[in-house]
Amino acid sequence: MDGFTKFLKIADEIDIMIFKNDKTSLTLKAFVYDIPSDSDLVISNPISEGNLYPMERQYEYYFRFYIENAGMYLFKGNVVNRITYDNLPAVQVKLVSEIKRVQRRRFFRVRLMSHGSFYEERQLTEGEIEIMRQKLKKRFANEQDIIIDETVIDKTEFETLDLSGGGLRVETTAAYQIGDFVEGEFIISGNMVKFKGEVTRCEKNASNRNEVGIRFLELDENTQSKIVAYVFEIERNFIKKGLI
Repeated sequence: MDGFTKFLKIADEIDIMIFKNDKTSLTLKAFVYDIPSDSDLVISNPISEGNLYPMERQYEYYFRFYIENAGMYLFKGNVVNRITYDNLPAVQVKLVSEIKRVQRRRFFRVRLMSHGSFYEERQLTEGEIEIMRQKLKKRFANEQDIIIDETVIDKTEFETLDLSGGGLRVETTAAYQIGDFVEGEFIISGNMVKFKGEVTRCEKNASNRNEVGIRFLELDENTQSKIVAYVFEIERNFIKKGLI
């Protein structure tokens, strides 16, 4: 069985996937401090909410890491001890499973059957401004009271197809070019969240609609937390069922 020395090196980032109970889970970041052997690993003690997370001794955790151009890998490890390594809090981990590649992408992607819309601010044409002015004249006796906002937000609806921590894939009537900047919003777990992103693909599907891939560029902390929690919950269920 291939072990740590084949896949990891000092300073690599590693995720610790913690299933606290049936409804609560979280993912914490750690870094590789040392690789004493194929089956032994020393990592930084992860931080949660500003404090050292108390990794339980003799407890098995799921760990994952990403190798550029190779994919995402997953394994189970037993926490042997909490120690100090070069005066830093650390955790000793013993490999107790095969290290297996679970996908090629950095981010776990899940199906999301929801909807949302792109929105784009544009300048009104002179004709559109005149139409609005004529409508407002009927409501205001004094034309000087009429104020027209010469910009408008156009919305184009889409249906979501899948989602990851790094991006979104949707189906829409709108056509985009790779590299286009887009803004929009979509519903996840009953909440509307906003995003900014870059188009990474746009292809016609069998329904003659466009499948648009988007890489997130800006997410506020609240939105990011909602997306990560949604994706991780599905990923967690797959792991528990042995599907990944």
